[in-house]
Amino acid sequence: MSKLKYVSDEFLDDFKTNFHSKYLPYYINNDKEKIINLFSDTNNVYDSLNEFEYKELILESLDSEAPKKNVEIIWESLKHLTIAEAENEKIWVALENTYYLDYHLDQLSNINGTTREASITARTIFNRGNKRSLMINSISSLWWIAYYTFDEDSSNPYYYTKRFLSGSYRGNAVAYFSSNLVSNKDIVLGSLQAIYELIDEGKMIENRYSYTNANKILNLVGGVIVLDFLTREDIKVIVKSHLMETEGIKAIYRMS
Repeated sequence: MSKLKYVSDEFLDDFKTNFHSKYLPYYINNDKEKIINLFSDTNNVYDSLNEFEYKELILESLDSEAPKKNVEIIWESLKHLTIAEAENEKIWVALENTYYLDYHLDQLSNINGTTREASITARTIFNRGNKRSLMINSISSLWWIAYYTFDEDSSNPYYYTKRFLSGSYRGNAVAYFSSNLVSNKDIVLGSLQAIYELIDEGKMIENRYSYTNANKILNLVGGVIVLDFLTREDIKVIVKSHLMETEGIKAIYRMS
């Protein structure tokens, strides 16, 4: 078993405050040795009493199916985390720069374009608000996707997880799971069931509006009904009944 790590408050403050001037070049230049030295300092990173069964993540540059496998790896290793722990950036900053550094650097190597520095920064430190940052961080995003989509009552508990990861999951995850509306798993699973039924029935093509518009529908409904009182089936029916009428949906029309 491995010890769960977390960074100190003092180090996290310095790491975030001075990231662009001191630490960003480490990640731009893939300077693994400097990162290891930084996160090996016992003044910066502590071992907690919490243990987990560490398993190496699969690099996406080597395996196109890596996201589906990695979400399962992270969930099986860290599903015992409490919500408070899983929302704590000190844990995720430590994990992505220690146990999962190879995976994190591999993720960053796939980022190109004029926004590369901004994307590297957002993947490495929490600078977009806590909930949104959790869905951007290289490691915490895997845990939270599993948390919301793992269906423990199903004979195929990773069905919605793997279905979600089959699309452009990173952008969809940020757009969908960053919403304050997304907190109740029955709301998420009911929405996903509606979305995938519409796709499987040949009525629409998946895009980010499939997810964000489901949230908008439920946000409107939440103005008159307490959503937490609704069942997963209730949520599915509401979303499925209205999603095709919303803007941005890629509907499939057939000639009669």
